[in-house]
Amino acid sequence: MTSRSVSSWFGTYEPRSINPVQRKRVAEIVEHDLRELSLGRFPIAAEPITVPLSSYRDLLEATRRLMELQHTAISNLAPDRHGRMVALKADPADFPRFTDDEPFEMRHAADVARADVMICQSGPQFIEFNVGAGVGGMLTFELQRRFWQRVRAEADEPPLTGVDLFEQLARVITRTAAELGIAPSALLIGTLDDPGKSQRNFDLQIDLLQQFGVQARFADLRDLRELTGPAGGIANAVGVVQFSENEANARGWDMSSLVTAVKAGLTAVPSQSARLMDSKKVLALLSEGLPWMSRDDLELVRRYVPWSRVVGDRPVEWRGHRYNLPRLLIERQECFVLKGAAGLSAQEVFFGATLSDREWKDLVHEATESEYYVAQETVTPVLHPVQMMLDESGRTETVLANSVISPFCLGGVPAGCHVRFDTVIGPGPVSRDSGARLGCLLGAAR
Repeated sequence: MTSRSVSSWFGTYEPRSINPVQRKRVAEIVEHDLRELSLGRFPIAAEPITVPLSSYRDLLEATRRLMELQHTAISNLAPDRHGRMVALKADPADFPRFTDDEPFEMRHAADVARADVMICQSGPQFIEFNVGAGVGGMLTFELQRRFWQRVRAEADEPPLTGVDLFEQLARVITRTAAELGIAPSALLIGTLDDPGKSQRNFDLQIDLLQQFGVQARFADLRDLRELTGPAGGIANAVGVVQFSENEANARGWDMSSLVTAVKAGLTAVPSQSARLMDSKKVLALLSEGLPWMSRDDLELVRRYVPWSRVVGDRPVEWRGHRYNLPRLLIERQECFVLKGAAGLSAQEVFFGATLSDREWKDLVHEATESEYYVAQETVTPVLHPVQMMLDESGRTETVLANSVISPFCLGGVPAGCHVRFDTVIGPGPVSRDSGARLGCLLGAAR
């Protein structure tokens, strides 16, 4: 492609000239720092995606405010967790570790979250929120943020604007430990049966947390039962459960040891109520409007959230007109995507534009009967240039990227943006199957 400037929410793009020595140096850092982590290392963005400070700050502020609205929405659904589960028609099997402390459950429901955002002509559109300590991209983002700052320092360039993700996670753990009257200590609970996790994944997290005064250790789900005895010290650490319960159910992981650990005194963050906030129905309820929402709340959602509704046989308003929702979805098939409320990794995401009329009609019928799905208006993204490093030799190629930008929010503090991108034109999930590559987004230097 040509080297012309491209101006948008992403700012004006000027291809960065990288000499062979610099390219080789960057490739060496990528190869070393991202080894043994999921999605591999190459191809990968050969530079951080850098946006104007105004774009960066607005994105993080919208993330913070939308997370607050999601939390309020869950709190107001019903006076207790049973009522909230009923309101969302949630599967009880996805909630095995509720505690009896309702205030704690709600206070810590939003401790760790990641939004998925696409940039269209009008700006950011939040297509979903993923809530829980098992959200992807946290470690790879932080490693990239750090090595790009290191590369810039070596080149005598000013640091880009970004927030240390693990400093924020350490603060969440430290505050929770103080509530419990224990020293800042964490037990990272995961499983090496997870194909996306290696031992190095957990070792790096332990090192990063220790930099901020949190002592941490890893406990494999298979071995967790051994820590529930008097010598295990399980009540003297804050648990950080690094997988979702529906993921565990789908993959056949035995969670009985985690349930036993909670009964034996383990306190984990985010709380089990994070699974309620993770439902895609919550964002759809905000999009439709809830009685307690202020005018500012409604305007925030209108600006940043694409039209979304929980599917059922009912009337809705779309683009200024009233429709029967199932009929609207069938008649304007190309305009919508259907998502399972608790779906993972694009496994329950269906774009009307990519299915046959019969497939889509059958899916709409199923969604209407089950009331499990959310319908969302498809977002058309702005493609933007990304210089991509192809391999360990440092070879680069500039492509037009279709990106999903993922700002995190930890303990109410928005922090940094993981990026995955592909070069596919047209509707569809940006995922491993679509050839998605990794990058990170930072704000311009102050």
